[in-house]
Amino acid sequence: VVDTLMITDLELRGLAWISDDTTLALIAEPDTIPDAPPLSSTLVWTDPEGETLREFDVTGLCSRGLAYDGDWLWSISDPTDESGALLVQMEPDTLYVEQTYELPGHRPVDIAWDGDSLWIVDRDRGRLDRFDLEAEDVTRSRTTPGFSPTGVAHDGSFLWIADHGTGRLDRLSRGGSVWNGTVAADAYFRRGEDVCLLWGQGSLWLLPASSGYLLRLGPVPGDLTEPHR
Repeated sequence: VVDTLMITDLELRGLAWISDDTTLALIAEPDTIPDAPPLSSTLVWTDPEGETLREFDVTGLCSRGLAYDGDWLWSISDPTDESGALLVQMEPDTLYVEQTYELPGHRPVDIAWDGDSLWIVDRDRGRLDRFDLEAEDVTRSRTTPGFSPTGVAHDGSFLWIADHGTGRLDRLSRGGSVWNGTVAADAYFRRGEDVCLLWGQGSLWLLPASSGYLLRLGPVPGDLTEPHR
């Protein structure tokens, strides 16, 4: 960890850089019941100095994860008694909901954009799913190295997965077919922690659960172990 960025006194569930001068944060007031949908969710637009430009209540619509594909804003809605978890597609300025899509499994927790597709990790299934925007459906799914992934990010070349159960940070080829590295435990080890991931401004960021801040990771010599066989 080379830098810390405080965002909110509540819980930060997602962050997206909409432009060079606008950041969008998903801020939640969590329920006291574990794994329950948040009591409230708010999207907050801020300028480069961190000043709030505007905010909008998205309770019941956005629960966790945030990604921006250059045109649309994407988030995840927690399952309810009436429906399973949903992938929500919104216009980033007005928050007009263009479409919602049912997701496989019932505990998707984080989302990332790779330039072509969305990637979603499901903690309970231990799965990484690719959502194809043209097909408007999950077109690829595979098991993650750990059994309870909580974070996913794409750095332009690789996907990164943070896992609650193993405490590891694993690297995957962009195509989603080969696990090709694990960060050494002396550089990253967070077993028992729910950590979401974010790539932005040339760095990989951690969003620790139940916190309102970001941790920026910097490269260290020998930070990757031997590739997975």
